[in-house]
Amino acid sequence: MNELDRDTELVRARMHRAVADVEPAPDSLPRLLAAARRRRAPFRRPTFLVVAAAAVVAVFIGVALGFQTPDPQPVSVRPGNYVAAVGAGAIASFDVASGRRQDDVAQVSGGEVTDLAEDQGRMFALVSTSDGHRVVEVTAGGGQRDLDEAGDARALTAAGGRVAYADGDRIVLWIGGDRRELPIPGLRVIDLALSGDGRLALLAARGGAVELLITGPDPTTVDAGRAVSTGPCGPLAIAGTGPDIAALEPADCTAPGRARVATYAADTGQKLAAGVPFATPPLDPAHLGLSADPQGRVLVSVPGRAQWLVDGTEVLQIPLPCAASGPCTALPATF
Repeated sequence: MNELDRDTELVRARMHRAVADVEPAPDSLPRLLAAARRRRAPFRRPTFLVVAAAAVVAVFIGVALGFQTPDPQPVSVRPGNYVAAVGAGAIASFDVASGRRQDDVAQVSGGEVTDLAEDQGRMFALVSTSDGHRVVEVTAGGGQRDLDEAGDARALTAAGGRVAYADGDRIVLWIGGDRRELPIPGLRVIDLALSGDGRLALLAARGGAVELLITGPDPTTVDAGRAVSTGPCGPLAIAGTGPDIAALEPADCTAPGRARVATYAADTGQKLAAGVPFATPPLDPAHLGLSADPQGRVLVSVPGRAQWLVDGTEVLQIPLPCAASGPCTALPATF
């Protein structure tokens, strides 16, 4: 009988004496034999213990770190930055909460900036020149790239990789490198907005009445645009907010001095939210800006008068964008 057989018989005898009337677990014998082998080979114990201890520590650390990793937090509701033209072709960013100037974004040459629009980190500007207007894309490092020549361009907007503006009796729509002209006979454009899926919203006057029209995605004409019911007053400004359109509207047609930001679904024209009324100075659509950031917060900008950040049901009056030593910007700021 060899040594292994003697160990086996010894273990069996001990088990029978200890639990004569209990059937051992199926793994009892292998565990006891393993223990006997470890007693005969003490030089292996340190290596085994080190490996086992390392494994236990690794598991413990992994579990501890897993429990200590915080859950992803929602995007902060604190305002971020917006941009504003600060004169002589300069564009700068400002902190929404404090109004403090943060960075100089670009220096546009060859004219004066008259309007700004931003889309997915790309910034566009209307630049007034002696020959009319230019549409410029502000590029990385403060450079610029001319996009188009325009006569009396106005109401610049950008979203979803598209750019649009009114020019005379037409709307110019850029979709990638494709330039489209959409005639607008009989309409005087007050403001434009693009939804995320390429629908174009027009705030326009036909005769004396102001109406809101929303086209299908990437339109080739505005004739088939959906007329949106906005109530008796009519909006003062519009902006794209992802799949929807935000509209700044008087809270009361007969009592000026209060406004609200309503929300309309771009695909159906249905009014989704009426907005919270807030006090304002007299509002002139020609000197008024409405824009939205990726979180859907809306910036209402009245140059030289006041600014508000509308975040759902919360309306905060915020500082104007002003240089450290100079007047505040005369153009609406924009997200």
